[in-house]
Amino acid sequence: MRYALSLILPGLGHIFAGFYGRAAIFLGATLLNGGVLGLAVARGRLVWLAQGVSARMYKSYWFSSVILVALLGLLWLGALWDLYRLGRRPEQVGQSYWNLVGRRFRKDPKGLLGAGIILVMLYLALFAPFFARDDPLKMDLYNVRSPPSAEHPFGTDHFGRDILDRVIYGSRTALGIGAVATLLNMVLGGVLGLLGGFYRGATDAVIMRFLEIINSIPFLLFALLAVSIFGSSIPILIIVLGIFGLQPARIIRSEVLSVREEDYILAAKALGVGTWRLIFRHVFPNAIASLLVTTTMSIGVNIIVVAGLSYLGFGVKPPTPDWGAMLGDAQEFFRTAWWMAVFPGLFIMITVFGFNILGDSLRDVMDPRLK
Repeated sequence: MRYALSLILPGLGHIFAGFYGRAAIFLGATLLNGGVLGLAVARGRLVWLAQGVSARMYKSYWFSSVILVALLGLLWLGALWDLYRLGRRPEQVGQSYWNLVGRRFRKDPKGLLGAGIILVMLYLALFAPFFARDDPLKMDLYNVRSPPSAEHPFGTDHFGRDILDRVIYGSRTALGIGAVATLLNMVLGGVLGLLGGFYRGATDAVIMRFLEIINSIPFLLFALLAVSIFGSSIPILIIVLGIFGLQPARIIRSEVLSVREEDYILAAKALGVGTWRLIFRHVFPNAIASLLVTTTMSIGVNIIVVAGLSYLGFGVKPPTPDWGAMLGDAQEFFRTAWWMAVFPGLFIMITVFGFNILGDSLRDVMDPRLK
């Protein structure tokens, strides 16, 4: 019965089975994504409904439509799998570490606020064509630097482009570059930290000297050099940020050094467990908490760095919507068109604030001793 109810609507089966907290999560997610779907259908923005749009906008519709359908499908599959897993789970005595973390997080208003801000920005980025009113590159030379109004809630820029639409699409650029660059930071830094902390000796010395050399190079100078040689593009920005954001290596290294001499690690070595299995099965899980906090903070830092480079003219190139580039365009019109700078700046501030307070909350709930 509960599986049939979950097929009708994710979360109904959990109510029938008595898992009310999980039911609220699935029902809330279904309501949120259903609302986005309704908005897309009402505006005719789903790729299957779109007519008479440019090839560029069609690609944007296609991306958002596929993501939305995939999310809805994952909700149904996730609800069914969760019910199946809960039905087979043996009676548990006590609580696991991650259950305790989840309970602490749900009681932390700071973390919930940060998660809410990030969720809003993430949905704006993923479903920008559904929320935006029009093409962010569309110019209206009869409404140049028009102040906020009912037609243009955030006003228009010096080309008559709607700032609200450009801010919404700019969230794709900011979060996309920030997230991918941070992922590169975590992969490179995580591998270097694991190797240095586990093997120590010459391996650790070489890795630490490499990190010191990287940190000694002025970031802005290296970024300008890379842009002048390879050109200003999003892949180049991601690579530059990925190379210069290897701080996770030191964090992972310190965590590995603290656990590599633990009894269970020594016992695993004595039993002949392979090196890589030992690292990823027994050592790495102890560093996940620190890595998660660092990841959250790093995304906010990377968003600020990308905005700064774009403001200086070395980041994302026009006409691609980007918050930093919008601030750069607004600097000469600030006295006569303040809205050109205020709204992109607010979105940068709110987004980075969300990631920072979420990172602080995760640090507190994962290790209350650090409060």
